[in-house]
Amino acid sequence: MALLDMARKKGVYLEVAHMNYHKRETADRDEKIVRKYCKEYKIRFHKKDFDENEYQGNFQDAARKARYDFFNELCTKNKLDCVLIAHQKDDLIETYLMQKEKKLGVSYYGIRKENTIYGVKVLRPLLSFYKDELTKYCIKNNIEYGIDESNLRDDYTRNSIRHHKLDKLDKDKKDKIVEEINKKNEIKQKQLNRAQNCLNKDSYTVNEFLQIPYLKVYLSNIIKPASKGNVEEVLRQLKESKKCEFHFEGMDIYKEYGKIWISEPVKEYEYVFDSLKQMKKQKYDYFLISDTGTSFEGVTLSEDDFPVMIRNFNKGDQIMMNYGNKKVSRYFIDHKIPTKDRRIWPVMLNKKCEVILVPGLGCERNHYSEKHSIFVIKL
Repeated sequence: MALLDMARKKGVYLEVAHMNYHKRETADRDEKIVRKYCKEYKIRFHKKDFDENEYQGNFQDAARKARYDFFNELCTKNKLDCVLIAHQKDDLIETYLMQKEKKLGVSYYGIRKENTIYGVKVLRPLLSFYKDELTKYCIKNNIEYGIDESNLRDDYTRNSIRHHKLDKLDKDKKDKIVEEINKKNEIKQKQLNRAQNCLNKDSYTVNEFLQIPYLKVYLSNIIKPASKGNVEEVLRQLKESKKCEFHFEGMDIYKEYGKIWISEPVKEYEYVFDSLKQMKKQKYDYFLISDTGTSFEGVTLSEDDFPVMIRNFNKGDQIMMNYGNKKVSRYFIDHKIPTKDRRIWPVMLNKKCEVILVPGLGCERNHYSEKHSIFVIKL
């Protein structure tokens, strides 16, 4: 409620999302408090009732997924920029103490001021305030608020830490913990930057990759969920397996042909062209359409072929060559083309969905001539 009032007074355009879990007697009271405030200040109010049949897992995980699905839906539908969350400095310290107690491998100590959760951009403007400061703000400004009595019990690890550790600390001790958190995050960021600076190639020998400075710190930053065991297992497979692949946040890692390959996550792509004129001299993310190229990049098209499609390679793609039908994957294997390149390799199909060109391999036998209509060059 403090966050809502502060944001309103700052002139921020607001819409309010309220998820009612109906898990306690005061749940409807809290909804009425928020609804009343929004009505008074003419703020759009959105409410959703939690349906536990829609979500699996323990309640805490299910509730979190449900509310962020709700936030995502509203942001997309109403073209909203982000979600403001009212985590405050006590929450920051609680999270850090919980990370230490559970000995979690973390990408960030405490709580980030900004991140993305389930596709939703999240901002936390209150991380510089302690909870008692926000309570005093509400009292001073006559802002009605409710107390979640479930937070008074030790049912969850966070509650237990709050009651038996955090509540026993005075402000000076809390401030020292916040300093400790900031210092640790500063050190971790320097380590991440050092590792990132070494990840400047698309392929490495196994020894080169495993000797990258602060590699474990870097992996713990992109592996979800982060834990020492998960990081060690990834490193073990990269060291011992003949072939493996991992898909992380912002990075794909593959091991094959005796090397480790890294790339950005692959995006599926699909372009449809209605005529040859439309295809002339265009550059795309993964391929280039040109008037010149090699015989393995050219194709002869007729009006009966259109519309033609260029998309990335799919497993099962085959092309008819002069010597018979050939699986495109076989071409990749024969030429030891790494998986990271296979996933983005352009393939052209005619209106019958027949593969008629694979740049580098060649065109379908009925689409070959000495006079190519167009060339598709893989970038």
